[in-house]
Amino acid sequence: KSSLAQISLAKHLKETGAVMYSAYWCPHCHDQKEMFGKEAVSELVIIECAADGQNNQRKLCDIKGITGFPSWEINGEIESGVQSLKELADLSGFEGQRNF
Repeated sequence: KSSLAQISLAKHLKETGAVMYSAYWCPHCHDQKEMFGKEAVSELVIIECAADGQNNQRKLCDIKGITGFPSWEINGEIESGVQSLKELADLSGFEGQRNF
């Protein structure tokens, strides 16, 4: 279950154009999603990069140079690896409640 702070951060990330590049088989991607909770994850823009993944956008991932999962694109910068919610808030300029 997602807290209001987690949902607010996810909405902020979506509104500011942040994207999470993921692969369905990636345990770290699963961990990243768990940090947000079910409701907040549904607000995120998540791009599937695995060539055999459902609705994959492999070509976009290649163009962006994504080599590790998860990777975040925030304000035009790529951050690879699991990011804490605080780190995502800092990177994206989130100014809402941070009681994650």
